[in-house]
Amino acid sequence: MLKTVIEKQPQMIRQTSPEDAKAAATEFLLDFVGSQLVVGNPVSMASALRSVWIVPVSLSYIHTGVLGEIGVIAVDEETGEVVAWTPIEQMKTASQKLRTKREPQISEQFQTMISATNSSTGA
Repeated sequence: MLKTVIEKQPQMIRQTSPEDAKAAATEFLLDFVGSQLVVGNPVSMASALRSVWIVPVSLSYIHTGVLGEIGVIAVDEETGEVVAWTPIEQMKTASQKLRTKREPQISEQFQTMISATNSSTGA
């Protein structure tokens, strides 16, 4: 088994907060993937070249909450820029599979939400 020895730890220059990483990831999703996606809590990851926030991406509906994780986005801790992500087509495919798998539950919860809204407004 090949062992790699890291002689020098990378210097972590953290200028981006977890909240900033979430904001950058959210903006990326809205610009390139679509709505109905939410970001989770970032986890810091260091490599020999840079430190990044790994931000999980999940499919979510207002009436059901989070359905499941569909990918991740990496945000550079120093610059706050998105530097890597799960391929967009892969995220879209994972979203579609989750929707299909959970469709009966999604529809039922949507109808329940609409009925509750109509009852409270007297419609």
